[in-house]
Amino acid sequence: PDPPPVNDSPAEDFEELAQAHDRLIGTILAEEETLIATHRKHIDQMVELIKEEMVHLNSVDRPGSDVDAYVHGLDRILDTKATFINELRSQLAVFKGHLAEEERLSHQFQARSMVANGVRAA
Repeated sequence: PDPPPVNDSPAEDFEELAQAHDRLIGTILAEEETLIATHRKHIDQMVELIKEEMVHLNSVDRPGSDVDAYVHGLDRILDTKATFINELRSQLAVFKGHLAEEERLSHQFQARSMVANGVRAA
């Protein structure tokens, strides 16, 4: 297959870069709202799990308590917490990647703008 055509026009290249940056900003803004909502939900879930942990702790502190139920309950809660944390971390990693890409595009945009305007980098 033929290689993609080389964009000979700096103005077209500059415009494509600006459009890519604008699309990425839109994505970042949407992801930011979703991430914040997910984080709030995560905190609510963690609070509920902590309350459940307290129930297990209070029951195991009583004489003749069912230690097996405590161990099973604690294990389940810790697994659930780990799942919630991993899901939030995955979403955060995608968001961080888009922020890094935006920074890269922004630097490219600034550099090309300087070149287009005849300004030399220091």
